[in-house]
Amino acid sequence: MKTKFADDFNSKDPWHRYQNLPGRIFLDSNVLQYLQDFSEYVFDNYREDKDYFISPKRKIIKKGTRLYEQIIALHDIFINIERANFEFVVSNAVYDEVIKKKINGHHDENFIKWFYDVWDHWQAVRISYKNSISKEAFIRYEKAKKDKSLLGSLSRRDRNIILDAIERDCDAVLTVDKFADTNKQYFVYKKYKLMILKPTDFLIILKPFQALYM
Repeated sequence: MKTKFADDFNSKDPWHRYQNLPGRIFLDSNVLQYLQDFSEYVFDNYREDKDYFISPKRKIIKKGTRLYEQIIALHDIFINIERANFEFVVSNAVYDEVIKKKINGHHDENFIKWFYDVWDHWQAVRISYKNSISKEAFIRYEKAKKDKSLLGSLSRRDRNIILDAIERDCDAVLTVDKFADTNKQYFVYKKYKLMILKPTDFLIILKPFQALYM
């Protein structure tokens, strides 16, 4: 599954692409959810059938559907990155989404625990950088907060995600949401150096260099 943004990125020379690979990646709540729901496949390569997945709610996700392709891409990204220096980021905006999910009227405790596992990773990263934020990221964040051309085209929820990612000096937002469309990808990357990537996009960009992480 190809996209124009990822293909354009891959048209650059290899050195440019390697130097600009996303390293600090903001995980949207939907990606966090899929990483938990399909963790046996994403991280351990186990699946019930090669033609479909079954969600925790017993929904069948068939081969050829958009979600099926994103799950496959998440597996292909995460199965061999033990040696990669990726930093995964979440924020209070993501937590607000996580806490909304309920099962039989109760909070999804497993999902909340998974959020805190990733949160702990991010806090360790922040401490290693002495909780500092680069001057360039601060300038981009202050600019983005006032940018009506950016904020006016996003829902409140998506706006919070984008602003949090910029504030935390992320290179990319990994999401399966609809705001990861081509026009938004180009606009945000050009103005704020932030890639908005679906898992399939990220895999296209990452794949030529995956042998380095195996």
